[in-house]
Amino acid sequence: MEMLTQSLDDDLKAEIETLRESVRRMAIDTPIPGLPRPMTPIVQADRILQRLAHWLLDDEQRQVMIDHPWQAYFLNAAACLCDIGLMDGRSVSADSNMARRSHDWIQLNWQALGIKDAQRAGIMALICLQIKAAGDRDPARVGPGPVRFAGTRINTDLIAACIHLASALDLKSPATFMAIAARLPGSSSGLSTTWMDAFEVDGAGPHPYLPATIRVKINCRDPELHRALKHHERAVGERLKGINQRVRPRFLFADLIYEIEPAGYQPVDLRYTVDTAAALQLFMGNRLYADKRVFLRELIQNAVDACSMRKLGDKAYMPAIAIAFNDDISRITIRDNGIGMDRQWLEKYFLSIGISFYQSDEVRAVNRDPRIDIGFISQFGIGFLSSFLVAEKIVIRTRKGASPGLLITITSLKDYFDVRPLDDDTPVGTEVTLHLKPSKINYCRSIEFTGYLKTNIRFLQIPVRFTDERGNSTILGNEPLSYAVVKNTEADFVAPVIFDDAEGFIYLGVKMHDAGIFALETATGGISVFQDGIFVTQDDRLLPEGARQHVVGRINLKGRDKCELSMDRNRIFWTGQRKKQIRQRILLALVGIANRLMNALDAQGASVDTRNSLINHLAIFFDFSEVDDVVHDRLCQPLRQVVEKRFRDFVRVHFPHARSSGRIPEADGYNEQWQQRVLASFAPMN
Repeated sequence: MEMLTQSLDDDLKAEIETLRESVRRMAIDTPIPGLPRPMTPIVQADRILQRLAHWLLDDEQRQVMIDHPWQAYFLNAAACLCDIGLMDGRSVSADSNMARRSHDWIQLNWQALGIKDAQRAGIMALICLQIKAAGDRDPARVGPGPVRFAGTRINTDLIAACIHLASALDLKSPATFMAIAARLPGSSSGLSTTWMDAFEVDGAGPHPYLPATIRVKINCRDPELHRALKHHERAVGERLKGINQRVRPRFLFADLIYEIEPAGYQPVDLRYTVDTAAALQLFMGNRLYADKRVFLRELIQNAVDACSMRKLGDKAYMPAIAIAFNDDISRITIRDNGIGMDRQWLEKYFLSIGISFYQSDEVRAVNRDPRIDIGFISQFGIGFLSSFLVAEKIVIRTRKGASPGLLITITSLKDYFDVRPLDDDTPVGTEVTLHLKPSKINYCRSIEFTGYLKTNIRFLQIPVRFTDERGNSTILGNEPLSYAVVKNTEADFVAPVIFDDAEGFIYLGVKMHDAGIFALETATGGISVFQDGIFVTQDDRLLPEGARQHVVGRINLKGRDKCELSMDRNRIFWTGQRKKQIRQRILLALVGIANRLMNALDAQGASVDTRNSLINHLAIFFDFSEVDDVVHDRLCQPLRQVVEKRFRDFVRVHFPHARSSGRIPEADGYNEQWQQRVLASFAPMN
């Protein structure tokens, strides 16, 4: 928040502080009828300004505030005053004209607020009006644009948009919650603390993997509130689009997603198969496939499965997958030399949304053969739909075995497919050509798609040849999962995570100087989880809490170790037992890294202080409540001693009567043999 005041001189800072104190004093003595909790406008203002300073403003917008002190002055002032209309004593309702009430209140009471002159008060009041209309796409309804003050052009549009958007994303603020509550049952009779207590916001900020997207994480305990929040998501998303059409500099963000975690109820879950036109349209919405580039992943999955199926009947077969742009980037083609499709396959599976051939009884019967080491990626039979996020027409050329080839043209999901025979010399396999919708950013489409593919399929076992519009080719995929380690150094520690069928590796870096290792490197990102070589998610909760700032890893789930995925393949539905097993395997891999690091310290003759510091740091990786006998026995002696000491200290602090009684009934959960030995050391005193 300091960034938004650093350009102000001492006099302007004093004026802002006087205004804040006046608003704070008035708010204490002003009950607000209709609000479930007292309004604290300065707290709301601070949250607005913090959100703007920390992530919502981009570099260009920040520079506007830094270069022009009056911009920052009016931003700070308007943030304090935007909800001041609540103090006029009237009850609150969802459709109250808050902006007009705030405008009028400032015009009448500006002297009591400590505002120096009527001109400043008028600009602040104007901004309050513009805040309400900031997301409106009709400029005529927004009001006058920039005004001049003290020789400076005040960008009131930008200031109003900043406050509007930051306030709208503060779901617990009075004005925002009123908008959400307007869609709740019984909202006309006043707001209730029950609704406000039925959800928590777990964080808001840039989406970790969807570019130009705001993510708000919410924990919700009521289905009606869940629906109201999703309505609010759409409303704020539309306002964001309107703001970016009109305000300059525009915001970096172009989209918004509320990720709601339900508790105690079951929302509509798109994991179920569908076969109706209405549900088909629902699947095409951006809530299932939020990133339009997902079509690349889905088509590659289909190609990989087709190649795997052909491999079952031809051991000498060599799979090949290729992606290419045409020279003007209006078409993209994905080719594979897999099993292909015939008319029966087309009618039975391709036309039935929600039914995957690779999860059918025919494939399951073949795949039960224990000698066959091939798994299939496709689960839901809807991935091909993602192509229509970017394509206005799709043309498929395919042939299966000795069957006639087929030319399939799809121009609309609602219309019949055009299916024609192909020449006999059509090669076995499938070629899908997407005729892309017009785009204003054709010049960077190739780079954009290449980056997406490099992230999502880098560990795919079948290499994919990508050819851009200039004819330049790049091989993607087929990378080793393990981390590259610089030879002849001891700065990188890598250990495998042992699974039945899956593979995984964890990595720990260390800091070195002339005398050798002296500290651990910082690394965040958790465990990157892939399934069948395709990226799914990142999850730091698979690591022990103490290791999350230093250890990263990769896991590629396959075979018997595969897990159920969400329909968009961006989440894993872990069972409690399955997640516990994976965490334990990672913990065992951490033992190997920790022991190797201790051996390296011994070999370099590390000082006592360095050695003790690293021992204590490594021991944090091994919480005594998670260390079973196997992990305990594999730890080197110095680490084992620290873990035992911390458990002993825990017992001493939390069970102070242990030494006198020799009994700790509350500690019955610590049943590992090493824990029992520690507990037994608390013998009764004679």
